[in-house]
Amino acid sequence: MQDLILKSGEIMDFDFYINSYEQLHFHQDIELFYVVEGSVELTIEQDTFSMEQDDFIIINANKKHGYTMKEEALICCIHISYQMLNQLLKTNLLLFWCNSVIDKNEAYEEIRRIIRQMLNQYFEKKDRGMIYLNSLYYELLHVVTSNFLMSSSDKRFFSEKKDKYDNRLDEIINYLRANYNRPISLNDLADKLYLSNSYLSKYIKKQLGMSFIDYLNKERLHHAMEELLYTDHSITRISLDNGFANAAAFNKAFKEAYHTTPSVYQAERKNKSELRGGGQSEKKKKLIEKRIQNYYEKNPVKQEVTANLGERFVIVDSAKGESYSQNWNRMINIGEAGALLSSDIQEHVLILKKELDFTYIRFWDLWGKDMYMDINDPGGNYNFDKIVRVLDFLVSNKLKPYLELGFKPKALLKSVSNVLIMEKSSVVFDSLAECRKFMPAFMSHVMNRYGIEEVETWYFELWKDEYDGKEASHYFDMFDMTYEIVKSFSHKIKFGGAGLSPRFGMKNFYEILEGWEKRKNHPDFLSLYLYPYVPVEEGAENFTKQSTDSKYVQNQLIMANQVLEELNFKVKELHVSEWNLTVSQRNIMNDSCYKGAYIMKNTIESIGLADVMGYWIGSDCYGDYYDSKAFLNGSGGILSKNGIRKPAFYAFDFLNHMGELLLKKEDNCMVTTNGHYDYFIACHNYKHFNYQYYMKAEDELDIRKQHRMFVDNENMRLNFQINNVKNGTYRIITHMINQECGSVQDEWMRMDFYEHMHQKEIEYLNRVCTPRIFMRTCVAKEGVLNLEAILEPNEIQLIQVVYQY
Repeated sequence: MQDLILKSGEIMDFDFYINSYEQLHFHQDIELFYVVEGSVELTIEQDTFSMEQDDFIIINANKKHGYTMKEEALICCIHISYQMLNQLLKTNLLLFWCNSVIDKNEAYEEIRRIIRQMLNQYFEKKDRGMIYLNSLYYELLHVVTSNFLMSSSDKRFFSEKKDKYDNRLDEIINYLRANYNRPISLNDLADKLYLSNSYLSKYIKKQLGMSFIDYLNKERLHHAMEELLYTDHSITRISLDNGFANAAAFNKAFKEAYHTTPSVYQAERKNKSELRGGGQSEKKKKLIEKRIQNYYEKNPVKQEVTANLGERFVIVDSAKGESYSQNWNRMINIGEAGALLSSDIQEHVLILKKELDFTYIRFWDLWGKDMYMDINDPGGNYNFDKIVRVLDFLVSNKLKPYLELGFKPKALLKSVSNVLIMEKSSVVFDSLAECRKFMPAFMSHVMNRYGIEEVETWYFELWKDEYDGKEASHYFDMFDMTYEIVKSFSHKIKFGGAGLSPRFGMKNFYEILEGWEKRKNHPDFLSLYLYPYVPVEEGAENFTKQSTDSKYVQNQLIMANQVLEELNFKVKELHVSEWNLTVSQRNIMNDSCYKGAYIMKNTIESIGLADVMGYWIGSDCYGDYYDSKAFLNGSGGILSKNGIRKPAFYAFDFLNHMGELLLKKEDNCMVTTNGHYDYFIACHNYKHFNYQYYMKAEDELDIRKQHRMFVDNENMRLNFQINNVKNGTYRIITHMINQECGSVQDEWMRMDFYEHMHQKEIEYLNRVCTPRIFMRTCVAKEGVLNLEAILEPNEIQLIQVVYQY
């Protein structure tokens, strides 16, 4: 693979290989490694991935990699010019996170489609064929950079402080790439950065995994290789043109990297034909050619022909209803335990109960210092007064507590790299012995106050901090002890954990559950966190990339269920105890119509995959801080701090009107029935973000330009045909939320974002920020009922089809 070298001016090229193995090597080009047929073990630095047909991974520049075929395979290696891509994007950061082996993303299928088209053009790499091939190159670049490129805003996740030298590595790399052909030294670079030689030498070794001179030689060899392959320059000239002191220094560096001398390598390559096959024989080239042709015949590129991309047809059989679990309104997050003592929060909780019928309220930080409990009191003199007031409020209003027993940090974020508050709990158990002493006292208190039958209906969750760096066994020890204490009061009490996140990679998720499976105690319910961010490790840097997958929640749940099934890890329920588009409390999309469509879309897709979907979070009061004086400030609640219902609120409201039997579930809708000739449709015109959204920090989005951040802004027409219905007249009642009706953000925009609202103006917004309702009649003949819905971008609708007796 290392023999595929891009010519000057080439943005991309690719070739095929059937070699049984390739030793570890590296190069400056970015590489997309694609398995066309067979099975391959690909090693990148310290990680090894088992790849099957149509799996692919992007290997970043200068990463050591090699492969071994598990069976006779055909692989395609696509090289992308680092320098040309750097010039096109004008960025100092060219890192990709793209791995179809351990991740799911809708964009992966789009990449496969483009690559299959490229395969078909492999033997047309000339003349007009090259024009089409180049168009495919740029189409591929558009998809991978839009979905998998680490942007400059992708920083350390939940970082408590910024390193003032965050940009130093970029400066070093850019300096070396710009001056590789000059006689530069470590001392020159140290002077430029105002650092000592010894410090800089250690820093480069730690960050780049190699010494200054090794990295500089690697850069020089990359450019020298081009001249060896594509010019008739002498070895001496190539040496000097690329920064080597003389031909001897060039020879030494080249031999260390490629295990041969430049002159021998040049002679061998000059004897090869123009068709570059990685030094492969004519016989092998013919075999590759035959296998490519066979592959393409079996996997033709399907051209989708759609007259109107904004029009969908949904055919439903009313006789084929199935029962399903309504997982969206069982639980909602509200915040720290102490917040439930606030009158504003209590008022909002009662709205969520009365209007959206939420059953469980999830809260945490039960043992916080503001709860005055003193969990470490040596005499066991615990003050349960405040937590009892919280529990009394919930129980007296027929709400169920969902108690998070861990020590979650207090976190308030503007974006992943802009932290308002990040405080680890100042109150923790000094030891397992302290916990063993405290938990029986707490459980005795609640059991005596509320009774065993009531407490048996609650959920108790123990959260695991995935960032604390401790071994999973530490969590398991705490879980086992707490589990046994709680269960000693009643085996029917539901105890689970651990707030895991599949986004850390299926390998990590698998290993945690594999370890848990071997333990004595297993959770009654497994809880997950689903926020669309992907943690990435690149050398010494830890990044968090926003996932561009429009089906992120669904794909993560599918992967989690697959791991549970593979391990035969039995749990009674699978909970998503937190999910949202964003962790930001200053993201304008939280207030918009988009959020309503996002919730409806992901809720529909989660049906059958999780038993509980606990949305984060119920009220904007959670996001209160010094900078939250604006009427709307991008907080994540479904209720504004003034109690106004956002589009997100109405997504839950519409879903709550669904019937008990599911007839159809598609990308943009679900159709249900009550079994008595009435039908209920929840539908949306969700628009996914384009690259412009992901290139900005979440707290820096322009509210007036949000329409530019979507893949398109087209209306959608949904045509429904419901078969096997009762003939007669039906009343069609359509409830809608869009930018023109029911959206508090758009109403506020029409008020010119006035901040200092009077009470009467707030009351006015409360009145007008409700769904618009239209009614019409429709007649069913011969057992068929037809109706249509036209939705604006990010509009949501509830359509009630009621038989008229």
